[in-house]
Amino acid sequence: FDLVSGGTAQILKHTALSAVMSAVAWPYALVNAANMIDGTWTLAVERSDEAGRELARSLLFSTAGHRPVTLVGFSFGARVIYSCLKELARYQEKWCEHKEKLGANSGVGEQNNRATSEESFDTMREPASIVEDAVMMGLPNHMSLPSWRACRQVVAGRLVNCFSQKDLILSLMFQVKRLKLKPVCGACPVAVGGVENIDVTDFISGHEQYCTKAGEVLKKIRHGQPFRSRPTRLFEVDPKVEEKTTPAPRDKFDV
Repeated sequence: FDLVSGGTAQILKHTALSAVMSAVAWPYALVNAANMIDGTWTLAVERSDEAGRELARSLLFSTAGHRPVTLVGFSFGARVIYSCLKELARYQEKWCEHKEKLGANSGVGEQNNRATSEESFDTMREPASIVEDAVMMGLPNHMSLPSWRACRQVVAGRLVNCFSQKDLILSLMFQVKRLKLKPVCGACPVAVGGVENIDVTDFISGHEQYCTKAGEVLKKIRHGQPFRSRPTRLFEVDPKVEEKTTPAPRDKFDV
């Protein structure tokens, strides 16, 4: 079979179909590469999602203090953060329902119904008060705007999506294996209010470069530095205009 297919390919190279074969040769090679990593990729996706859920539970029921945390990750580490935020959003809904039930039952005196779910809300932190900032670089996940809105609700500070339009692993191979036409978060901006989309295409031309250039990405987004949502323009007063302008009289108590 290999001999026949190889001979057929050689014959077609000398016909009018040679241009068509050369056009599809490179995408076909990428598809074969995607088939080779299918098992490893799927396993990494499942483990990342489970690790994110476990991280959320660890933060919710942690006894190491109540200080806010900052989550930073790239590639499947970003998917761990994404899964963690979705789990925190799910717990936040239960938290709000629990508080509403307590408020409704407080006047009646039915305090025995407070443990209606399997989670112990008495020892759990409020999910929306845990994460201060979250930075995800090259997130390998299909676009889901409702999930991003839920993540935005449990992040008190900055929610950053760093993407590269030259990331072929996410834009092509991930699409082929999932058989979906939805855009991938790590290759395009997220159209959700409150989400900062940072284009790092200038120095991230491949998915594997996040490992060595994560520090440069964090510098570009000014991670850990005083952040301005909008640039402030400083105006300098013209000396000629300042001389013509007479100051208004001030009261002696004005400071």
